[in-house]
Amino acid sequence: MNTPALDLFVKKIDTGGYSFARIREEDCYYVDKTLLIKDIFDEDIGGIYLFTRPRRFGKTLNLSMIDAYFNINYRGNTWFDGLAISEHPELDGYKNSFPVIHMDLRNAKTGSNQTYEDFIEKIEVTLYGIFDRFRYLLDSDKTDDDKKALFEKILRMDISPDQMQMCIPMLCSMLRMYHGKKVIILIDEYDRAVSDSFGSESHRPILDFLGGFLEPILKNNPDVQMAYVTGVMQIAKESIFSGINNITVNNTFSVRSDERFGFTETEVKNILTYYGHPEKFEEIEEWYDGYRFGNKDVYNPFSIMNYVSNDFLPDAYWANSGGDSVVRWLLEKTTDENFGMIRDLVMGRSICMGLSDSLIYEDVRSSNKSIFSLMTMSGYLKAVRTDDGFYDVSIPNREVRGVVKTAVEHMVPVDSEVFDKFNIAVLKGDVKDMERSLRHILLGASYLNLTSGYSYQLVLMTMMYSLSRRYDIRTETEEGNGRVDMIMIPKAEGTTPIILELKKVDSENHLDKGLDEAMGQIHEKKYYAGMKGETILIAIAFWGKFPRIRTETVDPATAD
Repeated sequence: MNTPALDLFVKKIDTGGYSFARIREEDCYYVDKTLLIKDIFDEDIGGIYLFTRPRRFGKTLNLSMIDAYFNINYRGNTWFDGLAISEHPELDGYKNSFPVIHMDLRNAKTGSNQTYEDFIEKIEVTLYGIFDRFRYLLDSDKTDDDKKALFEKILRMDISPDQMQMCIPMLCSMLRMYHGKKVIILIDEYDRAVSDSFGSESHRPILDFLGGFLEPILKNNPDVQMAYVTGVMQIAKESIFSGINNITVNNTFSVRSDERFGFTETEVKNILTYYGHPEKFEEIEEWYDGYRFGNKDVYNPFSIMNYVSNDFLPDAYWANSGGDSVVRWLLEKTTDENFGMIRDLVMGRSICMGLSDSLIYEDVRSSNKSIFSLMTMSGYLKAVRTDDGFYDVSIPNREVRGVVKTAVEHMVPVDSEVFDKFNIAVLKGDVKDMERSLRHILLGASYLNLTSGYSYQLVLMTMMYSLSRRYDIRTETEEGNGRVDMIMIPKAEGTTPIILELKKVDSENHLDKGLDEAMGQIHEKKYYAGMKGETILIAIAFWGKFPRIRTETVDPATAD
């Protein structure tokens, strides 16, 4: 790594999830997000906040920064010296003035193969870790014996799920009595166990428990000054927040605090300049740009810091760090229509649609809006609001396109050699090789029922993805006097346009008839009108998983 021209000492890069305090103590490179604290004061220091962003976009680091600012145990620290929040001395009276309960629910994740009982055990361990930090309360004469008895049961890890739900409110009361101050609650990744158990039998019991666990902490708790909760998504009309009406939600669509998560362009350029490689900006832009939070375009901070730490080697750092179980589960269960939309996104197109800022889990599998809202919340899609209240949705960058493409390919029996053979045969107009390769794929494919012509379009779109570098591949597009099934428009001069029309028939004897209808429709509707130069026409008739293909070549300039 090159040394910055003006610095003899190069700050270390944290890629291991250090806390704010550790980053500042060890003088690591830090992108200043401390004005998030002022954002909270401007809103209401007595509020209940839910901040949702994709994983590894700085939620945990910001939460630890808030802990460092408010926690009474950190009095006298110099961690905020020289940072933006230090320019607001009017807030100094609140600094390190509150008892803080920091609850990390990341470790309560379960996974699809684990049970509700496994989750409860992890909650019990989490509670032990929290209460262990406050053992001094057991020696206080301000705490009654009943509370001390429950406190000791928690330390023995001998409590029931019902008792767990009252543990944190009890601790808030004990801390307020001891310190004479209300408590600040910090809850990190409240939804981790919910998302990790999505689609499993433990999912609903976990939702129900978390609703009963969080409500007494967050709803009308007289001992709480402020609560700050992080997660990937806002779960609506579920047991978690159903009884909590005073919560302020800040999500990927929110304008307030929109640049406090992820890196802005200026911050990225500063990083590259500091580490001696400003010329790498275009590469970083291709790989890690493209996210939209509120009104700000932001970059993936986890991938960028790993990119710099690994000698500026581009790779799918965020994508390879895990946590995409919900998206993979959705893609495995998706309908033909949704699969086609995702295929279009992978090919670089945008889709205009309505999105929701909260999630109803029961609707995820049946609602396009919920599916694509979840993918946006999780960081797999970029959504830019339009004037009419809809969103232009697209895949943000090369890194994410790669992981979505891989997830889609897991839905089909990908044989890259056969795909390549088919695509070469298409470009050559080689009917026998096209039929042989396509039949091989169809006979091995069980991911679609092949009940409609649209299903076959999806198969072909998947197979022909590698050609998208040379062609703009479109389906159901207005061309000539009608809507063509598939059209491949060259991206460069000298490449031959290709038109495909598909027909599904009900018996093997009707395959030739289907070809006649498909090729006849291409000519009748003049789908090739306006094409430049010689154009390949491909008619494909399908009987179940058996295709028959016919090709022709036409020059639109001389065609009748």
